[in-house]
Amino acid sequence: MNSIARLKELSAEIFDFQNITSLLAWDQEVYMPQGAVNDRSSQLSRMSGLVHGKQTSQELGDLLKKAHDELDGYFEHDRALVRVMQRAYDMSTKLPAEFVTEFTQLTSRSVHAWVDARKKSDFSLFAPFLEKVVQMTKKQTELLGYKEHPYDALLDLYEEGLTTADVERVFDEIKQPLIELLPLVEKNWTSSLAPHDPIAVEAQKEFVRELVTSIGYDFNRGRMDVAPHPFMERFGHDDRRITNRYDEKDIGGALFGSMHESGHAMYEQGIGTDIAGSALDSGVSLGMHESQSRMWENMIGRSKEFWEFSFPKLQKAFPSQFGKMTSEDFYRRINHVRASLIRTESDEVTYNLHILIRFEIEKALIEGTVAVKDLPELWNAKYKEYLGVDVPNDAQGVLQDIHWSHGSIGYFPTYTLGNLAAAQIWRKYQEVDPGYVDTLRKGEFSKIREWLRANMYQYGSVYQPKELIRRVTGEDVQSKYLVEYLRGKYLKGTTC
Repeated sequence: MNSIARLKELSAEIFDFQNITSLLAWDQEVYMPQGAVNDRSSQLSRMSGLVHGKQTSQELGDLLKKAHDELDGYFEHDRALVRVMQRAYDMSTKLPAEFVTEFTQLTSRSVHAWVDARKKSDFSLFAPFLEKVVQMTKKQTELLGYKEHPYDALLDLYEEGLTTADVERVFDEIKQPLIELLPLVEKNWTSSLAPHDPIAVEAQKEFVRELVTSIGYDFNRGRMDVAPHPFMERFGHDDRRITNRYDEKDIGGALFGSMHESGHAMYEQGIGTDIAGSALDSGVSLGMHESQSRMWENMIGRSKEFWEFSFPKLQKAFPSQFGKMTSEDFYRRINHVRASLIRTESDEVTYNLHILIRFEIEKALIEGTVAVKDLPELWNAKYKEYLGVDVPNDAQGVLQDIHWSHGSIGYFPTYTLGNLAAAQIWRKYQEVDPGYVDTLRKGEFSKIREWLRANMYQYGSVYQPKELIRRVTGEDVQSKYLVEYLRGKYLKGTTC
């Protein structure tokens, strides 16, 4: 057997073990009984050790060396497989097995500590776990290595090649335009959707299922369940699942949470069968992933034309709540702009300021310039400074995100990178479909999805993030498109 054939076999084995691990983690957040946390922590730790062992095996290292000598004779997808497996091998071999299993066990318990702390709005219940997560994350940066800043090592885990300097440059470019835009639009976009007469959760689930089916989420290859924090997870090429949460007095959260996670899932459901079950069978980075969730949720899902098509269905399903409302009024309500507390419920204008706060806090944690015990005070001060809001409690403040309990420090900046890429990709689609307004009004969402599949989705991780965005749009990621999109929508009333 030649080296590339054996690499494909090993890639498939690792892919399967990773998916089994993901299934255990998904169940932990969706169905697992609270009392099983210790069992699940042990299981996840054992599985992460198995995956790490396969990703660092001597056989894999030898095969990769041999494959590099043969690269000139490989097809493009095979060269990409070698690149992706080499990157995973290099990262994995820098992390000792005992570190990986210890970190996995810690974060498994940390998630449940976060859930309890959030429920009780008491950061002190989570703080001891976060202390350990930060300690281990600092150790991780040293093991992985970095050139300029320890935070670089964490960013690179989620967005290959992204650096602290890159993130600082992006925020330097968009921070002031966003701060200046906010007071200009707040006064004209103040009416929010919630609260309305209660809508039973089961009725919301039924409507949301129809909604995400209409944009292209394939329930034959996925499902939608309930979780405290919506997410998408992969368990195989034909198994991409999403979760959602529901509020009887605000269907907006369910509508846009489901479209957001469906955007993630449709990206992966669109990956080509020629790379199924391999290391290439996933979105290439979190930034590119987020570009799809934000594009489907906001640029498409919050557009006036989308609801000209979809609002009559909402009215029919819930006449007492929306029967007397026009699609124009609904459109303005779901796009209300107001400085607020919760990132996942924030509007398009303020969203990236929420991310900026998290970036600055994470960077300070890794630098050691702020202590975990001081995070609530720091969090509240930054929300007052950037958004002008007072944080009433920990649940609505420092405990609102699940990411730190997962050990996912360095993740948040990819959300802003995704917003930039989403605006840029949406602008490109408008160029190739000059009638995109009618496309939305007629509900021809498959037209958009198939263009994305042909130009982006099918490639999975074949191309690096920066190369992929250039292939899709013809240029590197630019911040100007997001600023132009927001100004056009909120000041001029256009969908550009």
